[in-house]
Amino acid sequence: MFDAVIAKKARMSKILHDAKRNPREDLVTSSLFGVLPFLTPAARQEALSVLCGHPLPSDAKIYLWPFFVGNGESSEPDVVLEFTHEGRAAYWIVEVKWGAPLGADQCAREIRTLSFGRCRRGGVPPGPRKVLGYTLLGAERHHELAVATLHEDARSGKLKAVPAEGIRSLKWTTAGGNLRLLEAASFDPGLKAWAGLSANFIAGQPQGAVLRTWPKMTPPGRGGFAFDGEEKFALPSMTYVQKARYEFGDKQ
Repeated sequence: MFDAVIAKKARMSKILHDAKRNPREDLVTSSLFGVLPFLTPAARQEALSVLCGHPLPSDAKIYLWPFFVGNGESSEPDVVLEFTHEGRAAYWIVEVKWGAPLGADQCAREIRTLSFGRCRRGGVPPGPRKVLGYTLLGAERHHELAVATLHEDARSGKLKAVPAEGIRSLKWTTAGGNLRLLEAASFDPGLKAWAGLSANFIAGQPQGAVLRTWPKMTPPGRGGFAFDGEEKFALPSMTYVQKARYEFGDKQ
């Protein structure tokens, strides 16, 4: 949240009262990514790999809400990651969604402007830049067409700035489950705490809630019931109930 306030994506006086725009996505982005610079490089690499849905080849520098312009268009990706790939700088975009729709041509525009545009705010080094991937974090059903179109454009060569295999789409349920696995497997205290806190937050929200395992069921103790074979019923269509018995539990 500190990063969201500093970047003026959310104002403390407007978060709960008199908000003209809903800053939830920016607060989630800040909470997930803003603390990662405090982790060790190895832990940060693991954390970002989970959030990207793809194993990053190295640690990465995190840019939140950089602003790009170029070729008559502009964009403001939520997160841009800069890392080293095959000896040179490479980039990955993470767009965070908390229910809001994607803008018209938003994904491709973010990729194009990061690749060839000028960074007017955010400190991303000058281009051209090699973009290896794009992740939509928080994907929902109404995002499926936009992601499918982006993937097809990359596969066909219409969008040459990113490889098709680098396009990822993660639901919050998937991200929360992956964070839970990371928490269980990690021995780094900082990474373990971040993953656990993030997973708990996601699981507690409607977007990330999942059906958990069934509770352990204890079989009832031994018992039984029986019908009297001589019992009569008033209705003419029914005669009597045959004597029957059912026992619960294992026989002694």
